[in-house]
Amino acid sequence: MEGGSFRLARLLPWAWPVLLTVLITAPLLAPGYVVGYDMVFVPDLTLRLDLFGVTTALPRAVPSDVLVAVLDEVAGGQVLNKVVLVAIPLLSGLGLTALWRELRLGGPLAGAVATTLYVWNPFVAERFHLGAWALLLGYAALPWLVRAALRVRRGEGWPGFLLASGACALTASGGITGLLLAGAILLWPGRENLGVVAESEVGRQGRRWLPRVMLVGTVVLNAPWIVAGLARTAAATSDPAAVPAFAARDEGYGGTLPTLLTLGGVWNADVVPSSRGQLVPMVLGFLLLVMAVAGVVIWWRRDHLVRALVVAGVLAVVFGMAGVVAPDALEWAVREVPGAGLFRDGQRYLGPLVLLESVGFGVALAAVLRVVPMKRVVGATAALIPIAALPSLAGGDGLRSAEYPADWAQARRVLAADNLPGEFIPWPFESYRAPTWNGRRPALDPMPRYFSKPSIVPDELIVDGHRLAGEDPRATAVATTLREAVRTGADPTAVLQQQGVRWLIVDREAGGPSPRDFTPQLAEVFTGPTVIVYRLPGTPAAQDDRPWAVVLVLTAWTLATAVLAAAAVGAITRLKRVRSAL
Repeated sequence: MEGGSFRLARLLPWAWPVLLTVLITAPLLAPGYVVGYDMVFVPDLTLRLDLFGVTTALPRAVPSDVLVAVLDEVAGGQVLNKVVLVAIPLLSGLGLTALWRELRLGGPLAGAVATTLYVWNPFVAERFHLGAWALLLGYAALPWLVRAALRVRRGEGWPGFLLASGACALTASGGITGLLLAGAILLWPGRENLGVVAESEVGRQGRRWLPRVMLVGTVVLNAPWIVAGLARTAAATSDPAAVPAFAARDEGYGGTLPTLLTLGGVWNADVVPSSRGQLVPMVLGFLLLVMAVAGVVIWWRRDHLVRALVVAGVLAVVFGMAGVVAPDALEWAVREVPGAGLFRDGQRYLGPLVLLESVGFGVALAAVLRVVPMKRVVGATAALIPIAALPSLAGGDGLRSAEYPADWAQARRVLAADNLPGEFIPWPFESYRAPTWNGRRPALDPMPRYFSKPSIVPDELIVDGHRLAGEDPRATAVATTLREAVRTGADPTAVLQQQGVRWLIVDREAGGPSPRDFTPQLAEVFTGPTVIVYRLPGTPAAQDDRPWAVVLVLTAWTLATAVLAAAAVGAITRLKRVRSAL
């Protein structure tokens, strides 16, 4: 009987993240695609050279789109969509549970409380609703990254570290966050290891070189998006007006800083959970913050390396506040410094702070449980506080599944059968749609991913009624020409051909003028209830393939793949060794 109770006690901490995942994602697993803002999965994303970052556009979906294009060949886009939705909370919770066991800061009940806050918080809710699935997978990898980094300091665990770093590197902002957190832990001076066991002689020898080698490996894993950005022919600068547009916001918590410290502050008011700013959730949010701070103070006194996590958390707040306290400096950087636009939305770098507060919350509860009676009641109540502070996250915060129109699949087959060279542009030439088939929920235009041909992707954004300039010169040329055509009736064919355009795909639900109003010689290739495919007359101009850029980008991909493959082989070998020892 005692043995059964012991096994149950060991399994419960791992079962808790599963339960939280079910509470969040169960309604989203209905047939169909969960499409919203930047979360756009399609039945079959075609693996094309442009997905690797060999375009004039900034590599915003590098390397995540390549991963999707490879994996949806195995399971299909709809299944992959569901797997990602489940993986975000599940891997977050399991990772925090594993990290808590590694840190040995308290019992499993306190660990479950820390796990709840890491899975169930405003940062996750807001980014989940915003469709930032690649960023959130990197967020889910952060506890695994910290756990592996601690082991690397002891001269072991390098495969897990590289695999977690690879997950962070699915997107540029996630890669930067992973580099920040990994660097802080691996390079922090001192021999303490956050309460873990003392180092062996092998560990003392390994720590001399292994942390630095792992940091080099992390940089290599981020090389696909870094090299793709550097290989662009145009400077990777952005519209400075994007700084105030994407700055963190006060959600009714007495200012932007308290909002960030309570783990909210996303730029888009439409994705903020309805409970944010209400009295009871606000009180509970500040209660969580106070307990987290108290736990970090207790933790600080026990372990030297917690300071590395505190530094990472403080830097996360600095990134989040930059657009609020120093907008002029950030605007200058975004306008003049290539790549600085990555920091215009500083709130997305909040992951290390969420991790720090989550573990601090667990440490504080562990201290409370040592002195209070009815420990299970107190612990269970504490575990429910993050959920009570954010009840709308249950069920996916209003997200729902939808189906693409049937005529899209027909249009895709017709377009794929056209073997002529060239690219297509969507019409209207705008970044986002709110289609009726998706319940009028805003979403990044799915057409560039849905159709197999490469496309010029519109990258101008409209925020609070203001149009922000894009970074892709080809997209800018197309957008300017089409607006002039709509305004004056001038034929845009010559400019479109110069930019390599052969087809226009019209979203009939989006409304607006027909492209035939100013380009009557368009040839109709396919017509359906919701989509029309037109072919431009003549031959589009061949675009500069920049072979040197292709070589650089594919070399970066080769090196990153080799590092990831080595990590996978190392992890499999270790797993076999552990199994054989049992």
